Amino acid sequence: MRIAIVEDDEKDMAQLKGVLGAYAADHGLTFAIEAFSSGEEFLRAFAPKKYTLVFFDNYIGTGLGIDLARKARALDADAEFVFVSMSMEFALSGYEVRALHYLIKPATLAEIEKVFERLRRTAPKPEESMIEVICDYHPVLIPADSIRYIEVVDKACIIHGKEDVKTYTRLGALLELLPPGDFVRPHRSFAVRLACIQSMSRYEFVLKGGGKVPISQTYHDDCKRAYIEYRAHSQKKQ
Repeated sequence: MRIAIVEDDEKDMAQLKGVLGAYAADHGLTFAIEAFSSGEEFLRAFAPKKYTLVFFDNYIGTGLGIDLARKARALDADAEFVFVSMSMEFALSGYEVRALHYLIKPATLAEIEKVFERLRRTAPKPEESMIEVICDYHPVLIPADSIRYIEVVDKACIIHGKEDVKTYTRLGALLELLPPGDFVRPHRSFAVRLACIQSMSRYEFVLKGGGKVPISQTYHDDCKRAYIEYRAHSQKKQ
């Protein structure tokens, strides 16, 4: 994450950078922080989509942080702004540029926690991945993350999820519609969502909530690799 700090007091700059560094270390994050001691320097460097977060001191030299924020907001509608000051004097002005938060100096770790909690809440949620299949001559939209597994039965595919859907779309074609990396094919007649697997044995996947999916010898090594990688990735996120 790229962060800009616009602050003309060296001690206040160092203090804020230190608190941000402590937050990053506590949460396993990496911040690329760029410091600016004047508004002119900041505006020369600023560009749309360049910074996720910008911290403005309320007074920058003879200018005001809110004026810099107005100019930056005119260029970038998505960057998040935080004002840092000795008082709440300009707090209401922050609404004009959709300020994320307002900090009183010296910034504390608890207040920085609030900044990033608000940042998480305002972050856009990814759109739900949907696939469209033909069922009984009609198109049907199915959320990809609702699918537990897909089974080939008599030249048709049964999509097992909240409700079972039968389609004559080929299994290979269905897999091309699904999010890459979310499903694994353990058998020529099956595909299973990795998030729905409880455990793996030599011959089958046991699914969360009940059910089993066979693993053929041909697909075993690929399934084992995909399952181990998925479990390792999931544990890192916890």
